Amino acid sequence: MRIKALLLTLLLAALSFSPGCLEGEGSESSKMVPEFTLVADDEQEYGSDSLIGTSYILHFSASWCNQCRPTMHAVTNHLDNETYLVVSTDAGDGDLESLQNWHTQVNESKEDSTVDAPFGMNLELAQEFEINNTPTLILIGADGTVIDKHIGPMVDEAEIDEFWSQSE
Repeated sequence: MRIKALLLTLLLAALSFSPGCLEGEGSESSKMVPEFTLVADDEQEYGSDSLIGTSYILHFSASWCNQCRPTMHAVTNHLDNETYLVVSTDAGDGDLESLQNWHTQVNESKEDSTVDAPFGMNLELAQEFEINNTPTLILIGADGTVIDKHIGPMVDEAEIDEFWSQSE
């Protein structure tokens, strides 16, 4: 019996030192954001290189994603002047006019609330992050490290604070 307990203890100790074995679903530790650029509906270019030195959130969405809109409103209205980029996963959202129309629709979806964030499209970036569900939010640190990944709506202020506080 003591030998089994000792073996179990050694096995658990070995697993705890093995990178990646016990990490949670959302863990993205020490992975760097893939190199990317996108031109958003504000006609500005955003990219992994130009955002170094700034923590930011990539919100993967699409114009047809109605459950994404409450998250956009909640995050942009709760976080004060933090960098937040909405990235479409749908090729149909790619041209400037479509992005601007989508942004207008999102802003019109909630009275007394404006989503003050650039809307862009980058299908390759969505593929790099293996985005299969919208909304998906990726938190990127100022050094370009992927800190966390959240799948699903995020509308609770405490949840938004907890997510963002990891970047500080």
